[in-house]
Amino acid sequence: MRSLNRLACLVAAIIAAGELARFWGDPRFIPMALDELAVAAALIWAAWRSRRDGPVWHLVAWGALAGLSLVLLAETADHQLHGPVKEAGAIYLAVLGLMLALALWAIARAVRLGRGRR
Repeated sequence: MRSLNRLACLVAAIIAAGELARFWGDPRFIPMALDELAVAAALIWAAWRSRRDGPVWHLVAWGALAGLSLVLLAETADHQLHGPVKEAGAIYLAVLGLMLALALWAIARAVRLGRGRR
């Protein structure tokens, strides 16, 4: 569980830092960055609560990251296929694919940890 907690904190920090760097000083910060910041907060919450409640919050937080990654992956792929093409679209697709794979792995890990607690 400790490694999953550390991974959740690391991913949350990367997501939050990326969104802050991307939208800092932009008046669109509030609507545009809230979804990623909410997922980052959920990952921190999961790491904090897992000591008491087990891996159940990890399922919620990593599931939220998987859902967000899938939606962003589909939107970016649509832009790349049908235009307007994003300048760094291929890089976004690769990173979003990695985020989705990581989230799915973490969900599977949380399920295995939950089964071990019973």
